[in-house]
Amino acid sequence: MRLALVLNREVQESKRNLLIYSLTIFLVLLFQEMLAAFLTRMARGDIGDSAYLANFPGFLFLGGFIVTSVFFSDDMFSRIGQHNWLTLPASPLEKFLAKALLTSVAYPLALVALFTLSSVVIELLALLVFGSPFSMFNPFTIPIGQMILHYLATQSIFLLGATYFRKAHFIKTVLALGLLGVLMGIVATIFVRILFAPYISGMFGFNFTFDDRILYQYEGLLTVAEWIGRIVYWFMLPAFCWVTSYLRVKEVQATDAIQ
Repeated sequence: MRLALVLNREVQESKRNLLIYSLTIFLVLLFQEMLAAFLTRMARGDIGDSAYLANFPGFLFLGGFIVTSVFFSDDMFSRIGQHNWLTLPASPLEKFLAKALLTSVAYPLALVALFTLSSVVIELLALLVFGSPFSMFNPFTIPIGQMILHYLATQSIFLLGATYFRKAHFIKTVLALGLLGVLMGIVATIFVRILFAPYISGMFGFNFTFDDRILYQYEGLLTVAEWIGRIVYWFMLPAFCWVTSYLRVKEVQATDAIQ
């Protein structure tokens, strides 16, 4: 019950920004679809739903990552809002879950609903004004579901960055990911160099006698590595980021409250 009250508080405090963000998305879709409808009318062709499908991944991933990155800043690290957040009669877990659930679960669902409803209004306008074929945004497709699942996995990284960094959360998280990618690339290169040592000449270059059929010898190892990668990506990574983010919120709650 108290978690629901904290969730409602977060929505009420962010209502104005969320309305502006939603209106921006609607206007972007409206401009693109009406322009496409006009050009289609002039060219006497057919109009598709590419504008919705082209914009959805950007607003889902980039928009969701940015929203996640700034969602903790005012309450956790701002001198103005931190006092109210620290003295809020709720546990650190409830405070964390309220923000985490809104950015990880509620955001993609609300975005899907916004795109769907916007497509109904926009395509009706296009049909009435230009006589263009009706083509709504369809959320019940495999690609949309896959994108949402990938968002749930990758968004946890920016959730961790939002609670860990005090300033420039999104930029610092991206930079940290870049450094991590470089380190993982170096480790992967060394692993490949050791595993395929007989077929490599020099430090990094493969010699001309390398045969792709050699990979069949390591098919079992590659299969195991693939499954490990899936487990890490879909389960271990989000779990680690969520637990670490909660511990960070709990740490800030304990340390900053006594300063």
